[in-house]
Amino acid sequence: MNPVRNFTMKYKKLTGIILKKQNYREADQIVSCWTQEAGKVRILAKSLRKPASKLNYACQDLAQVELYLAGKHLPTLIGAKPVRQFNSLRTDLKKTAIAFYAAELMLKMTADEHPNPEAYNLLTDFFYNLDRQNYSEQYFRLLDSFCVELLEILGFKIPKDVDQLNHHTINKFIEYILERNIKSELFLISI
Repeated sequence: MNPVRNFTMKYKKLTGIILKKQNYREADQIVSCWTQEAGKVRILAKSLRKPASKLNYACQDLAQVELYLAGKHLPTLIGAKPVRQFNSLRTDLKKTAIAFYAAELMLKMTADEHPNPEAYNLLTDFFYNLDRQNYSEQYFRLLDSFCVELLEILGFKIPKDVDQLNHHTINKFIEYILERNIKSELFLISI
């Protein structure tokens, strides 16, 4: 008589913003998201790189989505529904660079699966405001304000008056904390 194993698969529904996608194997991707419920999570999205993938539309970079997952350690994406597509973040190169800078900060400055609703709301509001913004000279002020608020949420105190700090100073402080460079900074300053 063979013992019967009880295999339970844990299902989850999370709402989050897609920060990054990495190719994995032939057609799969590892999707990194900042979610409201679980903080930063990494998800295996099988066959996402195939043109016929039904999840492709919902899983756009820098989009807010509802994610349906199965599994525990590296959950598998079994469904996704777009909540908000920040369209101008994909059509305006400067906005794209600024949004990827913010996404990289969320990836590098936070630990996996540590919920922080305040950080999630900050990121969501930042993307929403950047998407609506029409004047390019305001983009960096918006980004610098986001960086200062994120640092404060994560426990680092710097002066509140962002107008007195320039982007270079804030970036250098962040790189000092991380002990590594922010890769998207080079792209951002080249635009």
